[in-house]
Amino acid sequence: MLDAFGMQQGGSQYRRLANAFRRVFGAAIFFGTDSQQQEALVVHQARFNFMSEARIWYSRDPDQQTLPSDCQNTVILSDEFYQELISHPIPMDLEAAKALSSAPAALDLFTWLSYRCFNAKGEERSFPSIFASCK
Repeated sequence: MLDAFGMQQGGSQYRRLANAFRRVFGAAIFFGTDSQQQEALVVHQARFNFMSEARIWYSRDPDQQTLPSDCQNTVILSDEFYQELISHPIPMDLEAAKALSSAPAALDLFTWLSYRCFNAKGEERSFPSIFASCK
């Protein structure tokens, strides 16, 4: 993954990525909607985790550039998250993601705009309205 994003192999970049995986592993996604149907309020809520299992190897030795070949990183996505990704794909430009990897808010906005434009059926307006229409 470090290689795909043009980051240094090992060292602080690797530890930063491993710590990010720890935070994501502990995170849960919550969704909820409410609607008025007939005379009753309907509340629908769901939650799921990104990963069901992760095994991330790294060395605390800052001079070690690579880990032994038997130390394979493994990330297993939760079934719910995997199905969501398959059901709602977002085309991403890897070069743009690389360029924005150090700016999470910009990457989030770029991903959101990519999704909106990918799903647009014609001219659309999105909040904030300063953005051009997707065609």
